[in-house]
Parts: sequence; structure tokens; C-alpha cells
Amino acid sequence: MTPPQAATPKRPTRQQQRREATIAEIKDRSREQLATGGAGALSLRAVARDMGLSSAAIYRYFPAQADLITALCVDTYNDLADTIERARTHDSDSAHRMRNVLSTFRTWALAHPSDFALIFGTPFPGYIAPPGETTEAAARFATALFVTYAEAADAGAVELSAVQVPADQGVGELADILVNQAAIVPPALAAGAISGWVSTLGFISAELWGNLGRIVDNTDTAFDAHLRGVMCSMGFNASDLSANNKEQSDASEVRNARSCREPGATPG
Repeated sequence: MTPPQAATPKRPTRQQQRREATIAEIKDRSREQLATGGAGALSLRAVARDMGLSSAAIYRYFPAQADLITALCVDTYNDLADTIERARTHDSDSAHRMRNVLSTFRTWALAHPSDFALIFGTPFPGYIAPPGETTEAAARFATALFVTYAEAADAGAVELSAVQVPADQGVGELADILVNQAAIVPPALAAGAISGWVSTLGFISAELWGNLGRIVDNTDTAFDAHLRGVMCSMGFNASDLSANNKEQSDASEVRNARSCREPGATPG
């Protein structure tokens, strides 16, 4: 008996294609507004005017500004997650892979400052992303972070006793949702992963929105040092993080490893 063949997917109608193209253009023009005007600059009426649509027509695609913002947030989370997933494949060493994930987060943010502001700032006053609509996309980024950290712990690259977070620290409502979405990561590891992410997020925020560029003369060098400290606080060994640094001496490797794993130790 010949097995039934899978049904051929129906091609979208011309009307559906036009609708999808219009939605894509609305999103593109909205991103342009956010990039040039910053948070709070988005106006559905202005987007409609730029596209030659009536103000009423654009509301057939996005009934409210919040709906458009939510759609942009979902796209942005997915773009960040795709970028992070690619970074995870660049190194077989688990410590370097974790470093790649966190440093790629910064690289992405510097290349897309308005997108970073969209999902980690406040697009306009009073907006709160609907969890049911954004959780899956946000969880893709969180999953890449959590799983990378869990893989490093499984490989023995993380010393959990050296993780610089309170032993009884739990996770909040949003983190609990994201951890459950990841499904693989034991809650005990979540606090270390979240601590590393928040520390990296803070540096990026200071770099993009604060005066960090006026405080230090080289933010790249400052970030390298900051990230090393962050990963030490996550339980990684400094000598593992510097294995590719040919300029660092063996003595320096030992001293830095001791400062990571023994917070009270003095260099020597």
C-alpha cells in the first residue's frame, strides 16, 4: 500500500502576500523611527504618512501602538537569539563558548543600539511586554545562555562553590518562566547564569546610555577585564579563560586563577 503523500502547503494568496509585505514595511519604518528618534519616538500616524496610508488604514494591521511594539520585540529577541546561537558554535571549549555568548551579546547591542533599547529599555511610557506573546522569543535567548552555562558546568569548567551569588538566592517570576522554558537547566545553576548576564547587561547599558566612554579611554579593553571578572564570579577558572592569550605568562595565569577561585587570596 502506497503511503499517503504529505499535502503540498498552500501558497499564500496575493492578498496575503500584500498584507505580509505591508506589515514588513510598517516594521522597517518603525525601526527607522526608533533608530533616529530613540525610545518614545514611534508614531503609527507618522509611519502611515511615510507609507502613503491613511491613519485609519494602518490600524487594520496593528490595532494599537503596543501591538506594533510587541511584534518588534518578538522579532528583535529572535534576531538576538539567532546571533547568540551562532556564537555558541564557534568554539569547542566550554569556557570560551560561554565567553563568546556574553561578548557576542555586547557586539550585537553595539551594532543595534535601538533594538537593544527596545527589549531592555522602555519603548514608550507604560508599555509592558505581554508575557504570552514575547516569552517564547525571549526564552530562546535565555535558553542559549542557560544551556551554555549548564554545559560548562557538566564539563567541569564551573566550580559551583566559587559562584559569587548567595546560596539561597532564588529567581523572580520572569526568570522562573524563562528557566522553565529552557527546561534543561537545574534551578541551582540559574542564579549563576542570571548574575553573569545581568553584570554584562549593566556594562552594556553604561556603555550605550551612560558616561562609560568618558570614564575609560578604551571600552573594549575595559569590557575584556570586566568579562573576565564576571566569569570568575560565575565559577570559571581564569586560566581557562586566558588559554589563548599568548602574551600572558604562566606565573600570571596561576596568580589570576588563584584570585578567581580563592577570593581572599593575595597575589603572589
